[in-house]
Amino acid sequence: MLCLLLALCLGEGCVSKNARQGVENRWRAETVPVFKQGESTQHDVLAALGPPSQLINLGNQTVFYYLQEQKRVRSLILILYNQTREKISYDRAIFFFDDKGRLTEFAVSDEKNPTK
Repeated sequence: MLCLLLALCLGEGCVSKNARQGVENRWRAETVPVFKQGESTQHDVLAALGPPSQLINLGNQTVFYYLQEQKRVRSLILILYNQTREKISYDRAIFFFDDKGRLTEFAVSDEKNPTK
């Protein structure tokens, strides 16, 4: 009986996993960099946020796309029943520049990944 109880206990468990990918979301820092349309440059954004996740060329425009993905997985593993819940959230910032490297538009996502 004790061996059966021990086998049942060893076959059960909980799993919790957090993973983060992409760039550090510096656009959410305590001292948020200030960017101004028509005044800020590509150099200003690179100095404040670092290299983007993607650099996109749209003809006469350049786009800096910053992305951070956070994945949280919670699992319950039992002998007869298993359950896994996964939540993926994306924190994004995007910056558009004209052919002279001046900022024309920018936006950040409403969804915010926790810093820890």
